[in-house]
Amino acid sequence: MSFNIDNAVEEWRKELLAQEVMEPGYADEIIASLYDRYDDYLLQGLDQKAAFEKAKKAVSPCLKSTCQEYQKVTSQKTIIPSQKSKLFILLPNYLKTSLRHLSRKKFYNAINYLSLVIGLLFTLLAILYIDYETSFDAFHQDNDQKYRLGREFRSQKYSVYSFDGYYSAPRETQLKQINGLQNIQGVELACHFYTFGLPELVTANAKELAVENLLETNTPTRFFEFFNWKFIQGNANEFSRQLNTVVLTESEAKRFFGDNWAQDDIIGETLRYNDNDFVITGVIENIPGTSHYDFNMAMNVKKINYWGSRSYIKIAENENPQDIAQQIDDNMDKINTPLSQSELFKGSIIQNIRDIHLNSNMLYELKPPGDKTYLYIFGVISGIILLLTISNYTNLSIAMNASRTREIGMRKLFGAKKPQIVKQFLAESLLLSLLSIPLVYLGLRLLIPEFNTFMNVDLQTSDGKIWLYMFGIALIIGLLSGLYPALYLGKKKIIRLFQGNLVKSGGSGVTTRKAIITFQFALLIGLCSLTLYVNQQLDYIQTADIGFDRDALVYVNLGEDADVYNTFKNEVLKIPGVTGVGTGSPLGRSPFNQTTYKLGQTDEVFDDAYDVYLTYESVKMLGIETSIPDIIENPDNAPKSIVIINETLKQKLMKQFNLTANELLGRRIIEEPEYTDEETGEVGFPFEIGGFFRDINMFSLRERITPMFITAYKEPENVRWAAIGFDTDNTEQLMTQIKAAYKKLNLDKAFYTSYLSQNIEELYKKERRLGSICILFSVVAFFVAVIGLIALTTYLTTLKQKEIGIRKILGANYLQLIKRFNKEYVWLLIIAIIIAAPLTYYGVSQWLNSFAYRIDLNLLIFLWAALITIFISATAVSLITLKVVRAVPVKTLQEQQ
Repeated sequence: MSFNIDNAVEEWRKELLAQEVMEPGYADEIIASLYDRYDDYLLQGLDQKAAFEKAKKAVSPCLKSTCQEYQKVTSQKTIIPSQKSKLFILLPNYLKTSLRHLSRKKFYNAINYLSLVIGLLFTLLAILYIDYETSFDAFHQDNDQKYRLGREFRSQKYSVYSFDGYYSAPRETQLKQINGLQNIQGVELACHFYTFGLPELVTANAKELAVENLLETNTPTRFFEFFNWKFIQGNANEFSRQLNTVVLTESEAKRFFGDNWAQDDIIGETLRYNDNDFVITGVIENIPGTSHYDFNMAMNVKKINYWGSRSYIKIAENENPQDIAQQIDDNMDKINTPLSQSELFKGSIIQNIRDIHLNSNMLYELKPPGDKTYLYIFGVISGIILLLTISNYTNLSIAMNASRTREIGMRKLFGAKKPQIVKQFLAESLLLSLLSIPLVYLGLRLLIPEFNTFMNVDLQTSDGKIWLYMFGIALIIGLLSGLYPALYLGKKKIIRLFQGNLVKSGGSGVTTRKAIITFQFALLIGLCSLTLYVNQQLDYIQTADIGFDRDALVYVNLGEDADVYNTFKNEVLKIPGVTGVGTGSPLGRSPFNQTTYKLGQTDEVFDDAYDVYLTYESVKMLGIETSIPDIIENPDNAPKSIVIINETLKQKLMKQFNLTANELLGRRIIEEPEYTDEETGEVGFPFEIGGFFRDINMFSLRERITPMFITAYKEPENVRWAAIGFDTDNTEQLMTQIKAAYKKLNLDKAFYTSYLSQNIEELYKKERRLGSICILFSVVAFFVAVIGLIALTTYLTTLKQKEIGIRKILGANYLQLIKRFNKEYVWLLIIAIIIAAPLTYYGVSQWLNSFAYRIDLNLLIFLWAALITIFISATAVSLITLKVVRAVPVKTLQEQQ
């Protein structure tokens, strides 16, 4: 006679209830526990009767004493609790039951735990990064009232507000301008400054060090009132009391005065810069990474030594910023008279300081601005990992807990309602999610320093918000992960629950398990496609022909006249491996101001051209193709200077004025025709077209090539950058020799170099970071998906041992069995491609639209992504299936399905 588990359990239940101390409620708990252990023993290979006996023995110890304790508790005076207190009364029971179930099926719960840890870790990392990027300048008091001013000039927007007189503007003119802004009705405060990014030599405490980001201001009181920087030593009043005072940041104080600077009284110490002495009047905390600008020293100077300033205003509460901008324009004749009279001035720009980092498109930003597109991509990628985590848990939980149908049925039979069943399953998922927090925090402590270095950010594990985010996300993941399994199993009717394992009755139709796996495949294909497209665009950027040689050229800062340049040039040309020395505009940079121009004897004025100045040697070293190669190759016989125009401008003028290329040669171009020399009456700055050159991508490939003039010349007057060509792999030795030649000049300047190739790479730093992040997150996503698939396959193949055994007896070989288990995934993959392809195509198209020069979207990428996904998935499924197939015992054929 075959063994019947339901009959055996019913007989044992009668035995339990026959005991004097046994209550029906506790008997149900014991039987539910027995069913859990019974299923575990079946999976271990025991037959039904042996599994029942072993499970009964496991739940029987100390039964009498436990029942007495249960009776003692339940015999106490009955208190009718409120709905809220019921939760707290039942919570210990939920937790106890959850821990009991989590302690069983350890392998599968460990998979769920690992998946939750990874999902929570990377989701939290993404949220911290997005929070960091969106919190710029939020630390300033009244930040909603504080604005930066810019100006629209020609067709470009500038973050620098120009002075009347530009570089030559005296202190009085500069102060008149900023005070004029403060006198606008509705403006409470106005200040300005300028920061100089290149390193400068500063001497203090007998140390001469190169300091970057020196800040100059002649509105010292208002500067510190506006920005609220926190003083560690000294104060803003001392800084403002007299000229030539300086405030250091904490890091600079440490550089000059050592780690114990705070114990020493450095206030009143002298610092020397640019042949001037400055008195140290304060030390402030380091500038937060979430500030839209940095500085290491703030100097109170007589006048700002630049052609303009960074100007800021604080407006009164409830004032409309656009109304303020209009008032500024209406009063520009009192603020900057020449600017108000310029036909190129299109108006002032007012921008809240919190919008600068992510919403600015102006020239000459203090820091490279962020990009909301990359935040969206980062959020989507981390969201994919989160969804994979949740779907992993959901799928595996449904499969595992489907074997608990008898337990759920018994609970319902004895009065348990659907909400109670749901709460029990949610308690298990929440507990597992919350248990992941310690490991997640440890992971963050390890990951964040590396992430900060790679992304150039300053995330902090000591920030209190991290715990709030961690618990909040853990609760959300726990709820989302456990909700569907809880509802799915909680809604089943009692009769259906007693019919057996729900997983076995999935059939060949559309099941929840298949839907979730399809969803996972779609996510993986989408992420894999995104990664392939991003890195394909990066490869294109690295190999695209940009019209000049990006290698073997280094720039050295000079900032001196022609005599010093020629001395330096002659010394450097003696160095082995140096192929040439030139000067001029550095390439591989961000866009700068354009110029207006018109073709002589025509009226139409254009404002879309860039001016580039290069010595003949620089043109030659850069390998720019021109129509005047003989002149470029023999600068000794060349004219003093010659202007050539690029192919884009050539085609534009030919089309606009119906000219041939030969007819353009020798024609006059007038730059800045809006300007007239008061002494000579000459309009603009005329020159003749001396030749043409092939288009070059001076900026990043995000920028479309526009008209450009190159003025090639023999001898420079003032040289800011010396360009050195080289042909050697030993760049370290080369730099040592160039630095030695530089020091012979005895300049009071910091030696600073910049490789052209590095300048170009810097233009694509965000894209390279995105490519690396995509690769990393793709690997993580595939890992999460594969471990979930491995666990699910292991569980399902174990449940189908009898089917596997029968098929083996009927002659099925290993390959046929593996193909059978993989077959259903092929159709799911096809559906996933249909879902993922259009969404990914749209997203990638939006990103690529930010590039003027880009790859074409090859639809075969989706096929490659699908092949990668199915290869990894099929490999994992096949290995697990093969292991189970080989391990199937003959006695499984004796088990009752």
